[in-house]
Amino acid sequence: MGYTPEAGGDKNWLQRLAEKIPGLAGYQAKETRRDVDKLYRENLADRLRRVKDAANAVMRDLTDGGRLFEITPIERVSKKVDTLENRIRFATYGYAGFFDAVQIKEQQLDALYQFDLRLVEKVEAVETQAAALGGASGTPAELKAAVAAFEHAVDDLGTTFDARQQSIGGFGEASAPGRPLFT
Repeated sequence: MGYTPEAGGDKNWLQRLAEKIPGLAGYQAKETRRDVDKLYRENLADRLRRVKDAANAVMRDLTDGGRLFEITPIERVSKKVDTLENRIRFATYGYAGFFDAVQIKEQQLDALYQFDLRLVEKVEAVETQAAALGGASGTPAELKAAVAAFEHAVDDLGTTFDARQQSIGGFGEASAPGRPLFT
């Protein structure tokens, strides 16, 4: 005789199991946060990759125009973008264990979401400055100012990302000494 599940309504077996094992629902929520955070970071990193492509296009145009001496500052900022893209894409927050009962407080999640919003805004600023870089290749003075604004936007994004990482580490220390909370 085949197995017939108990009356569980629309719940799947994992949801029913989560109701019966303390901590499992929290674990699933943590796994979902990890997945969402990974997608979020990949999106930001992909946008930064496109910024590098735009900077490379400006460098090609300068090369074609024989303005080789003006490439170096753009190349330097492009390397910063590359480093930041990789830091964001491959950031690791540790792994707190299979059934850890560490809880993220609502206030901590709100702070993390505020960081995430600021990161999106900072990436938008980098994109804006990269676009302005392409339009400012007329005179050396215009290009120099555009590169400075581009670099400032990239540095600002890096500072905000560092603050987010430190905040995440602080959540873990407040809740469970020695372990990052948002893993």
